[in-house]
Amino acid sequence: MEQALLDWFRSVPDDPDEAGDDGLAVDVTPPSLAELAGASPARRERMVGDYLCQEIGRVLNCPAEKVDHDQTMTDLGIGSMIGLELQRRIQEALGTAPTLPAILRAENAHALARHLLGLIGVPTAGALSA
Repeated sequence: MEQALLDWFRSVPDDPDEAGDDGLAVDVTPPSLAELAGASPARRERMVGDYLCQEIGRVLNCPAEKVDHDQTMTDLGIGSMIGLELQRRIQEALGTAPTLPAILRAENAHALARHLLGLIGVPTAGALSA
């Protein structure tokens, strides 16, 4: 049986030699707080959900279109190490991030998006109005 060899020197994040032609997101642009504030609650969830799927695709090394929005994070292949990378990327992009347990226990990308919107402090479509 043939084994694949991992080239650790070419697996560095943001390596320019790794970017571009394979369909993977080179730059993931998160929605700005101004965009989120101006959007309807349902649109906010879609915007953050789409952003999360781009980041999930990036950490899993697959195109964002292949990320199933309805699968649990663990079913997608996110474990503790990849979860930490995802958490770091979200923190850098949005200034806040879910805890690692919240990421790993997320029912799906939609639930993680709602949780993240709650951390950011903007209402979601599922939030009760007071």
